Amino acid sequence: MALTIPDQFSAIRSHIEKKYKADETFRDIYNDYLTYLDANRFWSNNSTDVAPARRREYAELVNELEKELIQMLKKGADEAT
Repeated sequence: MALTIPDQFSAIRSHIEKKYKADETFRDIYNDYLTYLDANRFWSNNSTDVAPARRREYAELVNELEKELIQMLKKGADEAT
């Protein structure tokens, strides 16, 4: 199975793939990120009354996990130098 890499991370695909294979914590957070990203897309295309609140909720979760993943990747890069 190929690892899903969202467009915003395509430039650092190889770093993500390496970190994903080597770091269980990163892998868990990344999997959560993909789940929340899918949920955000779902609610973005939904027109029910609860959709706006769900969109905001999942957008916030996606944003928080993106920041955490980037920090983990930067820390890994810093440790490698």
